Amino acid sequence: MAGTTQEIVIAAPPERVFDVIADYQRYPEFVPAVRSCRPRRQGSVVEVDFEVDLGVKRIHYTLRHVEERPRTVSWSLVASDWMKLSNGAWRLEAQPGDRTRALYTVEVQIAKPPLIPQKLVDRVTDELTRVQLPRTLAAFKQRAEQA
Repeated sequence: MAGTTQEIVIAAPPERVFDVIADYQRYPEFVPAVRSCRPRRQGSVVEVDFEVDLGVKRIHYTLRHVEERPRTVSWSLVASDWMKLSNGAWRLEAQPGDRTRALYTVEVQIAKPPLIPQKLVDRVTDELTRVQLPRTLAAFKQRAEQA
């Protein structure tokens, strides 16, 4: 996946949406593929260890998040067993009626580990882009609207 941008409108104010995004330890409760998250916070910088089950493969990785409350959360890859790149951001913009326009941008590149067939790498990439990204955005939207 070179990169993709998705936009959603959430029926909640930006502050609430931001709170849901920044509540990393609760991701396993509502983000379908996330099995565990272990955040380590130092002010507005948070490193989070993730375990994600993509069905075809479980992957582990660490992202460094930089929070700019209440408008932006950006991240970059620190370490991973399958990715060589993961950069992205949530950008939140207030809309009339206590709504938020959320722009989600992500760039992911899967590394091909030695002895792993390219077919499996392709399946992991497809699962991330075609299946997991829309589910993830829907999960954040639902969580923020229910909060």
